[in-house]
Amino acid sequence: MAGLSCARVLHEHGVNFTVLEKTGGPGGRIKTDRNDGFQLDHGFQVLQTGYPGISDYLDLDKLKLCRFPAGVAIRHKDRFHIVADPRHHPGSIYSTIASPIGSLGDRIKLLKLVGSLVRQPMEKIFEDPEEPTIDFLREWGFSERFIKSFFTPFFAGACLDTSMTGSSRVLKYVTRLFSTGDAALPAEGMGAIGRQLASSLPEDSIRYDQEVSSVRKGAVTLADGTVIAAEQIVVAVSHPVCAKLLQLDVPVKSMGEACVYFSAEWQPPIPQPFLVLNGGDKGPVNNIAFPSLVAPGYAPPGKTLVAAVVLGEHNLHSDHLEALVRKQCAEWFGEMVQGWEHIKTFIIDQALPNQAPPTSNPYTYPEPFSPGIRICGEYSSLPGLQWALMSGAMAGRSLVNPIGTTARCEHQ
Repeated sequence: MAGLSCARVLHEHGVNFTVLEKTGGPGGRIKTDRNDGFQLDHGFQVLQTGYPGISDYLDLDKLKLCRFPAGVAIRHKDRFHIVADPRHHPGSIYSTIASPIGSLGDRIKLLKLVGSLVRQPMEKIFEDPEEPTIDFLREWGFSERFIKSFFTPFFAGACLDTSMTGSSRVLKYVTRLFSTGDAALPAEGMGAIGRQLASSLPEDSIRYDQEVSSVRKGAVTLADGTVIAAEQIVVAVSHPVCAKLLQLDVPVKSMGEACVYFSAEWQPPIPQPFLVLNGGDKGPVNNIAFPSLVAPGYAPPGKTLVAAVVLGEHNLHSDHLEALVRKQCAEWFGEMVQGWEHIKTFIIDQALPNQAPPTSNPYTYPEPFSPGIRICGEYSSLPGLQWALMSGAMAGRSLVNPIGTTARCEHQ
């Protein structure tokens, strides 16, 4: 996404460029497969409309967004408990107040935290001091029960970090996103985002199935040995790949996930298709979603698509992963789960980088890596759709107008 965003800025300013893409389609890790009428995103993903500048980069209307309900269903002590935004789900006020997910004091503190975040520009969050999220929540006075049953699966769903050692800045901006916008799915899958960006570029400007093996000043070498000369090079890849291409002597720790997809002729026993969080400590599943109940095109008529997200390295490569997920789902939803048809499992070892402090400020223009080489995307910014698009646009503008480039991005 960062590379496509950079390319679009160059195209708008009449600068010639070539995009080298390893796979057969645009979008990097945000892609969608089609399988017997199902749309399977590579890992459960959503588009957050609460990003303050997302409409500067994407035509949201053309993506035909389908929105998740504003809340979650938390599996806690063998029951589902709805915690929903009363502004959008007034019928869930009682269940939200009466749920055993933390105390009344926890909910009051959560409202205060959300209020403090929505009243300030997003940019301000990245100027605040940062610390591990678990320390930040304890300093706010949240109970251990609320942290464990709500914040841990929520944060892990967004950052794949069950240890809660990720930056408090990340928790703040993710919380702000969920409070000011919707989690949504494009009608034609998350892969539609990359296709929309690619469609704004000249048809011959993207070369697919072109794996890069090394980068040096003035030249890019492909896996087949082909060398391509370039006056300027922008590296827009994942953190581990960036370190490899540029031979960076830096520690790289990635967070992995597995997404297990099932087909079911079934409706979940919750009033709306809320994202389901595991509020306990049993089983490999962190969260479950029902994409086709939000965006009907994700499944053929009469079928429900179930997406179960598994975290923890020891779980991802288990020989019995599907069976473990099915067993946990049966404990939650009943024996009918045994009739679910397994569609596909995506195991993504390098889904996101570790976001422990210190983190980068995505609003700050990074310095060039070296003369003739720039980096954009998660290595020089933060992982996330808006940050990728913003980082790529900054890189493009720095090439178009290197002298006049300002030190900060002005999106609020």
